[in-house]
Amino acid sequence: MIIEFTLANFKSYSTGHLPLGSLTVLIGANAAGKSNALEGLRLLSWLAQGQKLSSIQYAVNSAEAVVRGRVNDLCYHGQSSFTIGCRLDLPEWNKLNITLSVRDGELHISSECITNSKNTVLYELDQPSQEINTDVGVVYNNFTRGQNKPRITCSDQMAIFMQLDSPGRFDIKYPKSQKIIPETVREYQRVLQNILFLDPIPAKMREYSFKSDQRLQEDGKNLSSVLYRLWENQPENQQTILNFIQSLPEQAIDGLNFLIGPRDEVMVRLAETFGDNRRYYEAALLSDGTLRVLAIAAAMLSATQGSLVVIEEIDNGVHPNRAKHLLASIRDIAERRKLRVLLSTHNPALMDALPDAALNDVVFCFRDPQGRNKGNSRLVRLGGMDDYSSLILQGPLGQLVTTGVVDRFVKSPQTPEDRKQQALAWLSRLQEYSYE
Repeated sequence: MIIEFTLANFKSYSTGHLPLGSLTVLIGANAAGKSNALEGLRLLSWLAQGQKLSSIQYAVNSAEAVVRGRVNDLCYHGQSSFTIGCRLDLPEWNKLNITLSVRDGELHISSECITNSKNTVLYELDQPSQEINTDVGVVYNNFTRGQNKPRITCSDQMAIFMQLDSPGRFDIKYPKSQKIIPETVREYQRVLQNILFLDPIPAKMREYSFKSDQRLQEDGKNLSSVLYRLWENQPENQQTILNFIQSLPEQAIDGLNFLIGPRDEVMVRLAETFGDNRRYYEAALLSDGTLRVLAIAAAMLSATQGSLVVIEEIDNGVHPNRAKHLLASIRDIAERRKLRVLLSTHNPALMDALPDAALNDVVFCFRDPQGRNKGNSRLVRLGGMDDYSSLILQGPLGQLVTTGVVDRFVKSPQTPEDRKQQALAWLSRLQEYSYE
């Protein structure tokens, strides 16, 4: 399971760490850098799907993929490379870092390694390519004493961990390398490939889709297909899906069924009952908010067990009065299916609905007003700040965000020493007044 995403010199970030708890909520003002952080995570997931850099580069430059800008825009101001990485909850070899460089308008992997908590290297790209060449040298751990480690040649047009999943890549003299390295990189592949991103576009969810689709697309285009499999093949999901829909006000949805097309395509229909009247509304007639909530339900129930689900701008189309119900439904499924969930939101009502246990994992994104890298994006986990308890005692999170309390708290933090000095100064002033 992924427990942290890291990035350096990526877009608006000079450096950033995004810790991932069971439920992580990413908050912050517009243009603070929330989307940039999620794009970096998406890029890491793409690499784990075996995407060649030329394909990613084409997708970015042609705006076909959800990473805004062009290849040259991926690097932080004035830089020619950026780094993305992650930590997994593994007992060993739990940290991955990949550096991508832009050279003559093209992407190349210039550095990559997997290490353990002691920074011992499992493998490392230590000889990057030059000019138009794409061959790189990778040194790997042979689990023997001595400084000289064996080396193999890889391509810098694909993530190195995607090229080391076969024991045959390593010298037969090193059986531990043949076993440990492929096992480790396959775990990274599994975890990163299974990240499910959801940024639903209602207009694309109003069409038929084929029954054979199993994995929900990021824009929700095949929503009806995924709901069909969840509803028809796993009856235990039916009440859970209906509970999700109850996040919507002014509706009495009590059932689902599906229109079947001539080519085995399907479209979801909701059954609504008012009094003695029962009506059906197919996806083409459903509101944006209803489709978004259905997409969230489909994502949570279809994601691979133990994986990470990323839902962008979850507040879109959700009535403030039902935010608490929606969040409770998400938490319930996440706990039952051992999912990690990352949400981004602007909705104060949804922030107010967060349980106390989840406040610790709220991450605030902002543009740094001070320091050497003034204006760069930063990520701060509220629970990791010295004065976190005094912040939360001031009121509900949504209220603290809308009144600017969180913004001031994060941008001008006080350490225990600061508070001690303030208290001493206050006592000193009291003593001065007593002498007068």
